Amino acid sequence: MKNNGGMTLVEVLVAMAIVFIIFLGMSSAGLVVLDQNIKNSQRDEAASVAEMEMQQVRNTPFDNLVSDTTPRHVFRQIRGLNMDYTVNRTVLALDAQNKQVTDNVSWTRWENNTQKVYSHQVMTIVRPN
Repeated sequence: MKNNGGMTLVEVLVAMAIVFIIFLGMSSAGLVVLDQNIKNSQRDEAASVAEMEMQQVRNTPFDNLVSDTTPRHVFRQIRGLNMDYTVNRTVLALDAQNKQVTDNVSWTRWENNTQKVYSHQVMTIVRPN
């Protein structure tokens, strides 16, 4: 009898099945990582929108700082997704020389076939110059 050092067809099929199962596990983990990465990008962009709004507050004269009556919408594109960030501003007069300005940035996201609402809030105290 000759000793052929090759693999049989059954051994090759078993090896391919094992590799296939491993790649299935890795692909689902990759999808979770991608989803979380996009979620983080959306949150980072919301923080950027909030910082932009606070910069506007800093450039607004003290007497002109008032609460918004209607929310503003800021549209951004993140990785091919068109995101709508809703900005609500609340101004609370603490006393004659101090106002508390709160900007709340909110957005929606589909997760597990349900729409979830996320928000990012920034707050500052403003005094007249």
